[in-house]
Amino acid sequence: MLEKMKNKWLNQFENENTRKQYRVTLDQFENFVGEDVSSYLKGLEWKDFWEDLQGFWKSLSDKAPKTQNNRVRVIKLFFKDHGIEIPDPEWGKFRRRRMRASRPQTQDRAGRKEEWRRIILSMASPQGRALYLTLLSTGARIGETLQIRIDDIDFDSDPARINLRAEYTKGGVGDRTVFLTDEAESMLKSYLEWRKGKKNAAGAAYDETDEVFPFTQQTAREMLYNALDRAGLDSRDRNTNHRKIHTHSTRKFFRSNCGLGEALTHAIMGHREYLDSSYLRVDPDRAAREFEENMGNLKIFGGGSS
Repeated sequence: MLEKMKNKWLNQFENENTRKQYRVTLDQFENFVGEDVSSYLKGLEWKDFWEDLQGFWKSLSDKAPKTQNNRVRVIKLFFKDHGIEIPDPEWGKFRRRRMRASRPQTQDRAGRKEEWRRIILSMASPQGRALYLTLLSTGARIGETLQIRIDDIDFDSDPARINLRAEYTKGGVGDRTVFLTDEAESMLKSYLEWRKGKKNAAGAAYDETDEVFPFTQQTAREMLYNALDRAGLDSRDRNTNHRKIHTHSTRKFFRSNCGLGEALTHAIMGHREYLDSSYLRVDPDRAAREFEENMGNLKIFGGGSS
């Protein structure tokens, strides 16, 4: 019963990854206030909630500013939907004075081909190598990629492509097609063959799921971080101590190296304002031809060096 209120609210969001992230945030707020949200709401006045929300924001000071601010917005939205709304003047003043990122930003980077080659070769598992070559090839978000199913992959097309369904995408902005370099395609095929008859780290049989990468974002990050350590590339920003190469670096790598036109680059990456105007939607075969012509720019083990 205690979970019913949260589940009902979370189920209104179509994107599975959004629901997972929002649930984590609600759980964190419950831990902060020391009770479940349904009990907390009883007799709650906005002033008391506002004081707790500001305290919750401070408790997230070890997070990146964007993460800290987004989690507070999630909690604000949840309570607004349940009748507790912070007056606009109070929220506006807090947002202007406190939520601007005043702490140093991590000087992250895309990573060079030679570095990604070392990272991929340092990954202990085929699923890690397949995942990160797929990310580097497609420019897709990690949350989107972890939701793809086997029947979303079209190995018969040239180049091979993946259909990212609307429910996988950030904000459910609509489905789109992304493409695989031949080395990413080869690694993905090898991984899917390797996993037959095996179980993942949690003991679940791969054969019982149609998910291509049946693990969490945290597991995906750990795969990368362990490989960075083994490759001697675990460099940190001296101000934030955050890694300079992380999961989002794959999108920066794609954008910096793909060599595609601006509109097509943004459309493949799932930027809302470019999706409808780009021929990625109108003529995906034309987009595929342009990708194939520039494929060498994204190949880690072949093509030009960078």
